[in-house]
Amino acid sequence: MQHNRIGLPPAPNGSDKSVITLLARHDYAQIQLIWQDDRIYEYLLASDTRRHTWHAWLAIHNTATHDVTQTYRFLTFAKSREIIEKAFGSCPAGMVSALGKLGPFARAKHAYLALHKVLTAGGPLARHVHQSPKMNDDDLASLATAVNKTESNPVVRALLKCNISAQAMVELLWVVARMPSRYEERHLVRCISEGRQPANILANLYGLLPFPAPPFDQAGALIPITTAEQLRMEGQQFNNCLRKPGEEFAAALASVLSGQRYFYSWEGENPALFAFARCGSVGWILAEHSGPANSRVPDAVIAQVEDVLAGIPSVFIGNAGSGMLRWICTR
Repeated sequence: MQHNRIGLPPAPNGSDKSVITLLARHDYAQIQLIWQDDRIYEYLLASDTRRHTWHAWLAIHNTATHDVTQTYRFLTFAKSREIIEKAFGSCPAGMVSALGKLGPFARAKHAYLALHKVLTAGGPLARHVHQSPKMNDDDLASLATAVNKTESNPVVRALLKCNISAQAMVELLWVVARMPSRYEERHLVRCISEGRQPANILANLYGLLPFPAPPFDQAGALIPITTAEQLRMEGQQFNNCLRKPGEEFAAALASVLSGQRYFYSWEGENPALFAFARCGSVGWILAEHSGPANSRVPDAVIAQVEDVLAGIPSVFIGNAGSGMLRWICTR
């Protein structure tokens, strides 16, 4: 493209400026400065790939266009790969073609930085970008934060097969990266492939971790639930929200693993499930109780539980778990 070529239309009118604003967005002023007067049609008529190459360069250089003429000549005549290399220091494989999938409008500056970071890292996340028909700014930003959490490519590939959001995948990778090293890769992959949905996967991952010691040992017919599998089986027996992996089950496991809650099964007459919540550093309080299918626990059972816990001062029953402490400590 050359300046003042024969056949170029006249300088942009107000309508054309609106189109430039729509396409260039936050780079509008710089685009107008570099492609002045009738040169602006070179920007307007360029392919999406080429325009995004320019915007990627601007994401790095921003207002560093002191020599407008030199900048114009470089951006107009240099190859796209050369422009990317000049801006970022390198042009990872597939960067230019990936820019072509970003659509007609300029993206946020961090999106170009994130795209370069993901593609430079390579691996399954980069292949995911190459294979995706389109990618929004938030997805790119999320993937960029995950490039240092992808020590296990099989785990990443398993998550990608679940077709979950980029943000959910990054969160799960963060959890996986902090799982004890004794858990083999195949166990983590199985948790993912069997879960499919983010909350289910999280519940499966938490299910691998050992529960902390219960706040108190068995007291009469009140028996601590000390593994995730036992808690799931209790959920099945009582036909409640803990019977299978999901948000409620994952939340229950998270609260137990963090030392904030512990579950006990009442195996006397009128079986029930009890949950005790940590009350700061002073002890534990009765937080929840339910019978089969979340039915009401009889007052007589609550009284029996209170009796068997009478010798454990670090546990408070109170008004059947509905007092001030429950309201404060279970928020």
